[in-house]
Amino acid sequence: MFENWKVLVVGAGAMGHGIAQVFATNGFQVTLSDIKQEQLDKAKKSIAANMENLLKEGLVTEADAERTRTLITYEVGFEKSAPLANLIVESVFENPEVKRDTFIKIDKLCSQDCILASNTSASNIFEFAKVSHPERLIITHWFNPPFIMPLVEIVMGPDTSSEIAEKVKTLLKGMGKEPALIKQYIPGFIVNRLDNALTRECCYMISQGWTTGEDIDTAIRGTNGIRYSFEGPMALKDLVGWDLINTVSGDVYKSLCNNTDGNPYAADMVAKGTLGLKSGKGVYDYSNTTIQDFINERGAKIIKMIKAVKEL
Repeated sequence: MFENWKVLVVGAGAMGHGIAQVFATNGFQVTLSDIKQEQLDKAKKSIAANMENLLKEGLVTEADAERTRTLITYEVGFEKSAPLANLIVESVFENPEVKRDTFIKIDKLCSQDCILASNTSASNIFEFAKVSHPERLIITHWFNPPFIMPLVEIVMGPDTSSEIAEKVKTLLKGMGKEPALIKQYIPGFIVNRLDNALTRECCYMISQGWTTGEDIDTAIRGTNGIRYSFEGPMALKDLVGWDLINTVSGDVYKSLCNNTDGNPYAADMVAKGTLGLKSGKGVYDYSNTTIQDFINERGAKIIKMIKAVKEL
């Protein structure tokens, strides 16, 4: 189905270059496009470094690394590559105007049956990315780093055809990804929607003086952090039994935070300048580590977990 497909990734930032890397490693001819040559040069170095790390971890072979290197073309702009693409993945700055303008340009150049995918975690592109043949417009939300994280959320728009959604799902599965389908745009999709609910409750418990950020992390790591690697929250409820869940949840629901005006705890952290890793302090102290070292160590841990889960 996807033999001889050509892929264009627009935007060579942290997500864009990683997405291009995944397609190339899986044998697709890929063009990675950006408006700046220096960003493309940086992306090329990052992809080489990524593949070197994956080689060390035994997740790819020398042949994979060589194939990835040879199958990616770097292009300032996308005038040459867009007309030839079967799939275009937009991964530019998370700004509606920038994304809208990008799709306007893409739509003028691409073929009418080219699939148009936006890598966005927040934007409702279906409201402002007006393209011809909107049945081929879809969201594919990759997670960082895209060449390691298995999940890709697929979000359909009001005009997205089921055939396109299934084709994208099949494509991603064929590359070893684990796609999750959302049948219409909702803010936050699945992962960020659930994460926001959890974060709000975590911050609420801390603000009430009931516990600390460190103890919340200890509680999650020691339970769901282990279980969620092989069973999601719905499977867990099946195990417990929905009758019991229905009985014991009533009082809990009444005590949960239901603030829809924002997150006072997060606002206070911002006001104090304790932004987390980027500022050197958040819930935890990062003053004795560099950002890159922390990211590298975190990436290594993710790889170890993925390897362990594959053995389950």
